[in-house]
Amino acid sequence: MTDQAGAAPLAGQGEEAFRAEADGRGAGVASVADSVIDLLRTVRRSKARMLATASDDIDSATQMVLRTAAIEGPMRASALAASVQSDLSTVSRQVAGLVARGLLERRADPVDGRASLLVVTDAGQAMIDERERARITFFEQVLSGWSPEERGQFARLLERFTAAYDTTHTHWMTGAARHSARTGDPEEGSTE
Repeated sequence: MTDQAGAAPLAGQGEEAFRAEADGRGAGVASVADSVIDLLRTVRRSKARMLATASDDIDSATQMVLRTAAIEGPMRASALAASVQSDLSTVSRQVAGLVARGLLERRADPVDGRASLLVVTDAGQAMIDERERARITFFEQVLSGWSPEERGQFARLLERFTAAYDTTHTHWMTGAARHSARTGDPEEGSTE
């Protein structure tokens, strides 16, 4: 990488020079990227603390399986795996644990009696409801110093960011944008 005069940055200044260049392309981009990394680290630390204190609790990935089954209704394990974007073997292990704990049950599929549908039990719904109350209480504390307007603005911006992140990440994973990032050239046919 070179500076505007064409000189390479001094040793140890590479990251700072890159950040300055990135912020020149879009004000605050490096700051947003750093904030996202900080948020992800904080979430990982929080999950680690929760796992360390949990006794006979289910992990967050398994909670997502249970919550998805509740939201999307009775479904086959394969549909549940697709919905949570996980492989069937992983979801099958999670489902087995949820069934053993009485949080999910298998019912015959009325369309195809050879298959079964996963249905959230009353105990499973009670656990989901308890966790939802705890989640809302937690975020009420996190956002306690924020005005209703600030909360609304943050929610809208976070939704917008999340959608843009997902779209961009999908695009990058197709390889089209990676070429542009490596070469600095916009994609062929782009309007940049």
